[in-house]
Amino acid sequence: MVRPEKRRQAPVAIARKLLEAVSYIRQQKQIPNLERITKYMQRVYDMGANECRRQLNNTVSDGLITEYLAVGFKGCRTGLEQEGYKIPSGEEAEMERDGHDWYCFECHEPGEVLLCSDCFRVYHATCTKEDLNGSKFTCSLCKGGKKKNKMKKKMLNTLLSYTILRLKEKTRELHKIGSKGEPEDMSRFVYNSMDLNGMEIKVQASRYRCVEEFYADAQIILHNCVLLYGDDKGGMTELARIMLKDCKYDLDEIELCSNCYYMSNAKPEGWFCQPCTPPHELVYAKLKGFGYWPAKVINEVDGKMDVRFFGGWHQRAVIPAEYIRPITTNLRTLTVKRTAGFNKACQELKVHQQLLEEREREMQEQGSTSKQAVDEDEEEKGDDSMDWEEEVEEEVDMRKVTSTSVDVKRQQNSSSPKAASPEESFIVTSSEDKVPQGNAPKTVIKSISSHTQTTKMKTHVVSTQTDIKEENSDDAAAVASELPPATSASEAEWQARLEDAKTEVAENLKRQFEEEKDKALKDLTERLTKDFEEDKQAAVNRAMTNIQREIEKARKTTEEKCKEQYMEEMKKLANKHKEAISATKKRQWCYNCEEEAMYHCCWNTSYCSVRCQQEHWHKEHKRVCRRKR
Repeated sequence: MVRPEKRRQAPVAIARKLLEAVSYIRQQKQIPNLERITKYMQRVYDMGANECRRQLNNTVSDGLITEYLAVGFKGCRTGLEQEGYKIPSGEEAEMERDGHDWYCFECHEPGEVLLCSDCFRVYHATCTKEDLNGSKFTCSLCKGGKKKNKMKKKMLNTLLSYTILRLKEKTRELHKIGSKGEPEDMSRFVYNSMDLNGMEIKVQASRYRCVEEFYADAQIILHNCVLLYGDDKGGMTELARIMLKDCKYDLDEIELCSNCYYMSNAKPEGWFCQPCTPPHELVYAKLKGFGYWPAKVINEVDGKMDVRFFGGWHQRAVIPAEYIRPITTNLRTLTVKRTAGFNKACQELKVHQQLLEEREREMQEQGSTSKQAVDEDEEEKGDDSMDWEEEVEEEVDMRKVTSTSVDVKRQQNSSSPKAASPEESFIVTSSEDKVPQGNAPKTVIKSISSHTQTTKMKTHVVSTQTDIKEENSDDAAAVASELPPATSASEAEWQARLEDAKTEVAENLKRQFEEEKDKALKDLTERLTKDFEEDKQAAVNRAMTNIQREIEKARKTTEEKCKEQYMEEMKKLANKHKEAISATKKRQWCYNCEEEAMYHCCWNTSYCSVRCQQEHWHKEHKRVCRRKR
């Protein structure tokens, strides 16, 4: 049985809080001892003293914080030795990397973990479903990567290039992780860095061997986001989870039908009519609120059909089985309203069925040929055709994305009644510089018939290059190599036909190349202009938000200062008023005119002058005066 190993003990969130406490105390020009760290954690994060002491010891044992003997240099502890804590820097800050991560790849927590024997990942025993009874532990991601892949490596990476492009368009924040804001946290907590830019580089270098490897790298991004940014709602971690969900959906689509995924992203002309391998079931499907419509069955899940409709938009929907009818059903029994969209869908369905019939006919013809004839044909002329995966591989080698469409036309020899056997066309496919979501150039087909040839000629597939002259000479050489010997007259006629065909092919290719180049440049210019405007608007919005935030902050600060000054002035006025009242109370006042008195009469009566005394005396005071006489 595999024995677990304890890599780290302190959770990432707690370790980050303790690092913050040590950094804050050092900013106050104080020694970060246990007492100060405990007070900070209690005040800011409401953590108990015992828990803080335990987690601090775990963080020290993990090497994230170091303990040292410090000497006080101010206050009552000047000259006294005390235990302090500091954050390692320089060579001390370099974490030991022995080939495995420090945190569980599933729950992102420390503790006793099992080390994968094939990769850097570690798991808790409760976080993995793999068998733990063997001598070695291998995680599910490594086991999935060892499965035999049915798809070729270059074709797989071509499909993944569309996937990484879709992920980067949706989540720009994950293009580069930990580049500016948290380089120290990256070295402390992240063992294996990964972001969408790194995945794109691996796709361009064709380093992915299976979809499981691509999905594993996407999971590394989520793992790193949890360690760096925490698991707060609405943050980077939630964005990484959405990205991982989108990645899983696209990879499931690739495994479901790689032909459909490639065609739906490359979108060459007539891409939906091209049959897949194996071909999809054709049905009439009815969506709620609409009539029956021709569609392909992509997948069947829980008694429901995942279909994609023929027509303009090629929309997808999950339809219950009771709303599905076979493609052989008579349209009159379905009460279909023949609109322009329905007619277009039926026309597309008809083209698709014709291509299916042609493919079946070719397979039957190839099956009827004897093994000896096939061997001789292979020795003289090579393989009959290149499948769509090999075409994409050649285009990847040229660092271009091309879309091919094949139209096979059969012509009979009109010059000689004896030469009645059909001849296959020469197919020339064009390629262009890599433009996202661009339409591939159309295929140019020229069929050349022979007077003396009675057997089927081999199909040639020629990829056009930038230099049209070189391509024309290659076409001529390829065609000339297949021609049988003839008389001087037939040779002259054949040479004339060859020159006409070569001239026409060159003109068509040149015209199409110019059209496609202008269109690609126009699309690229529009896209770059749109991206620039979006980035500019985003920058303006961010600047406006920052300015508003600064203004609001300054306003609040000013209000607080004004409020403090107002309260201080009010306190001063209250004190002055109190002092004035006290001073007023200590004086004596004239009972008659209420001026300040200077002549005392009796216990509660004083006067300011003799006149006031005489007036008050005769008026009323002589009856109540208590002064002894």
